[in-house]
Amino acid sequence: MNSIMHVMKIHTTEKWGWFYIPWIILPFSFFINLIIGIVTGGTEPIYTGGMVSIFIYMLIAGIGTMQMFQFAIGLSVRRKDFYLGTIGMFISVSAGNSIVLLILSIVEKISGFWGVSLHFFHLPYLNDGSLIEQFFIYFILMMKMLFLGFAIASIFQRFGRSGLLIFFGVLFIIITAISFIFTYFEKWGTIFHWVTWHSAFGLSIWMIPVVLLYMIVSYLLLKRATV
Repeated sequence: MNSIMHVMKIHTTEKWGWFYIPWIILPFSFFINLIIGIVTGGTEPIYTGGMVSIFIYMLIAGIGTMQMFQFAIGLSVRRKDFYLGTIGMFISVSAGNSIVLLILSIVEKISGFWGVSLHFFHLPYLNDGSLIEQFFIYFILMMKMLFLGFAIASIFQRFGRSGLLIFFGVLFIIITAISFIFTYFEKWGTIFHWVTWHSAFGLSIWMIPVVLLYMIVSYLLLKRATV
């Protein structure tokens, strides 16, 4: 347990990357949209995807986490402890960010969408469920992006640049093939109806096995990664 906490402390030394930058980018995007709302007078509702910036940043943060791997190993930290400490960091960051986003969503709704009909933190469909459901949606999205980035970095750490390029090449072929099959058999409508039939919370439940897959893959790669 002490080693795991030590790894989490190692991660927290990168305060700018974990805490400052994402909460500089997101408010910057928010204030730009707020200014637009003020200029337009709030006559029409403004729906923006600006909040997605923090989730994209989590992907980048997940990739950047691997920079601490060599440093931790140099301090005689076991790979398993580094992995578990990283999981602890991901959970803590995801939970903390999700709580802040949920609070901002509530404030936005109470304020009458900032008086200019700006829907930035509180969006239809995404925030239709209970507070617990909304928190879980934010949380699992954060975890998904963090572990996706960590899995990508693990591939690079294990197989190098060539391995990563091969991975993306194979992934591109698979996505292209699936897209062709869905188009050929006219299944896109079925997929669309399936998605719209589920709530945002219902769809977020399906992300759990995806996150678990990323976790397993990254751990297996990390066990054999060179330093």
